[in-house]
Amino acid sequence: MQNLTGARVAKQLFSAEDAIDHTLGETAKLIASMCEARITNRLPAIAGQRVIGGAAEALAALERARRSVLDTHDGLASLRDEYGFETFAAGVLHKPETVAPSGALEVAA
Repeated sequence: MQNLTGARVAKQLFSAEDAIDHTLGETAKLIASMCEARITNRLPAIAGQRVIGGAAEALAALERARRSVLDTHDGLASLRDEYGFETFAAGVLHKPETVAPSGALEVAA
């Protein structure tokens, strides 16, 4: 029973992580589209600022939600270890040992 429960939780966790990343990407594309539309239509920079700002706030909230889900992932891993549940390799197999810096992504050279 523990194996089925763990597999179900792991599958849902990875699904939630992917959904947030997808939504982050779509929201970023929305912001880019709105900015491009303003430029294409030769509107002043102030045009649409409130709605672009709202979308940017949504993007920031999604990033915070992503961080919270990753914290949940870590918490579930701790519970798994504490109670001896089986490990499920349903996601990315290589995970860095160090925690990435909070905030913006680093630029790859």
